[in-house]
Amino acid sequence: KLLKLPDFCEIYPAHGAGSLCGRAMGAKRTSTIGYEKKFNAPLLIADADLFIKSLTTNMPPVPDHFSRCSAINGKGPVPVSQLSKLKAMPPLEFKKETERDDSVILDIRSYDAFGGQHVPGSYNIDFGGNFAIFAAWVIPDDKNIFLIAESERHALEASVWLRRVGLDNITGFLEGGMFAWSRDGLPSEHVSQLSVHELNDMIAADKGILIVDVRAPGEFEKSHILEALNIPAPELRTRYRELDESKPVALICSTGHRSSLGASILKKHGFKYIYNVAGGMTGYAAAGYEL
Repeated sequence: KLLKLPDFCEIYPAHGAGSLCGRAMGAKRTSTIGYEKKFNAPLLIADADLFIKSLTTNMPPVPDHFSRCSAINGKGPVPVSQLSKLKAMPPLEFKKETERDDSVILDIRSYDAFGGQHVPGSYNIDFGGNFAIFAAWVIPDDKNIFLIAESERHALEASVWLRRVGLDNITGFLEGGMFAWSRDGLPSEHVSQLSVHELNDMIAADKGILIVDVRAPGEFEKSHILEALNIPAPELRTRYRELDESKPVALICSTGHRSSLGASILKKHGFKYIYNVAGGMTGYAAAGYEL
């Protein structure tokens, strides 16, 4: 039925790009029937049973928000005109509001900025990464969301993406960012950033560091550091109990984005000796270290 459509017919996403929305999907945000005829691997499988098997085995983990978004679409989303306006909040007001039990802090800055200084108890999901998917996956939908961003523009852009994945309770953002927070004498925390060379030296010296690879199992199976333990970043919300919080933990992903999210989750659960590997497995392999 679909392949009878003309080659120039355009295809648009349902949730978003990439394999989280289905088995072995490409990372293109849009496509055409003609492109898929040439490059969609499952479409090249002639046998119907093998085609079905290819799409229904080794499925990727299902993000939390998939069922939530289906329910929202079923009853109808809140009209844009009724959504709350994003409020700029000075540091002291931001601190007071985020100390409530019904609040959650989401820091959307880059992982190195988050590592340098962040508000205690905040999640880090880099707006430059797969932001909407992972925010919807780990941020509780029943909490009021307070953003920390590099600028008001970034906070506004992030609020649009959050609402596209069913997170409507976006209350405000930190006015002046971490510069204003520090200027007002408020407490902050850090996540040490390791270069891939430093990580390799620690492994060679047998410093007793635990390496947690937070990529998906399929990525881990293709290649990984021999000593690494695989726990996907969103699963750290519950599987942190499998780790010894008295030992230093180095988190690694493909580039440093997901591992920083993992680091922020562990910090929320009381882990103190945490490192984020800048450059991730991409940098580790580029440096020529053995996998």
